[in-house]
Amino acid sequence: MDKFSRRDAVKFAAAGAVTLGASAALAQEKKTEAGKGDKELNEAPARVMAEASRIFDKMAAEVEREVKGGAKQLTVARIAERAGLKIDEKTLKQLRVPLRIYVFRWCHWCQWFPWQPLWCYWWHQHHPQYRCCPWWWHRCYYT
Repeated sequence: MDKFSRRDAVKFAAAGAVTLGASAALAQEKKTEAGKGDKELNEAPARVMAEASRIFDKMAAEVEREVKGGAKQLTVARIAERAGLKIDEKTLKQLRVPLRIYVFRWCHWCQWFPWQPLWCYWWHQHHPQYRCCPWWWHRCYYT
């Protein structure tokens, strides 16, 4: 029979620990790589929502600027274009959005400006994998 000396046993245990350490490190690395994908997946909706908010914040600012300037009516395509939303009159007609909107100074712009169909249009054009319409809307304006 082979006899293990104390020194051989320590060497053998150290080699096993190194192997275990290496496999544990490899497993941790794989877990970290998988976590990166999860992290990206979890952060993607926030980035997309920030992008949508940036465009519709610009749209709000444009509408408010025009109203403060004394405008009686607004051209929807021009407001959308200034906000960074590329949309033509044909698409506005498909969305059933009037080309000109009359200003109601006595209520907030989001009550009378047709931002909801533009919101659906933007989501379907840029990020169709996400659901465009919040749950409180009765239907998607784009479909």
